[in-house]
Amino acid sequence: MTEMEEHIYVFSLDENLELFKKIEENYEYLSDALDSRMVYLVIDHNDKIVWIWNGAEAKVRMKFIATQKAPVIRDKYGIDYKIMGSDEGNEPTEFKMLLGLD
Repeated sequence: MTEMEEHIYVFSLDENLELFKKIEENYEYLSDALDSRMVYLVIDHNDKIVWIWNGAEAKVRMKFIATQKAPVIRDKYGIDYKIMGSDEGNEPTEFKMLLGLD
């Protein structure tokens, strides 16, 4: 894990429990943790951004739950963090750089 990634937390959405769970596994690249059927929160402490990443095959219900629960997670780390969305295949440059996709 790179030094930059040490300041990044990734949470996966558990659709049944309607909550996010922190991913504790170590990945060489954060992009390896993402599954197209899921929705994730990626917290970037350096830029104070909470990203909601929607996999291309994620259910609409999961996306809705994520938008409702993201502020709860955000508030645990900093109420001044901005919440931003990102869809698989259409990620902003900042998000791609964060995950090592660009």
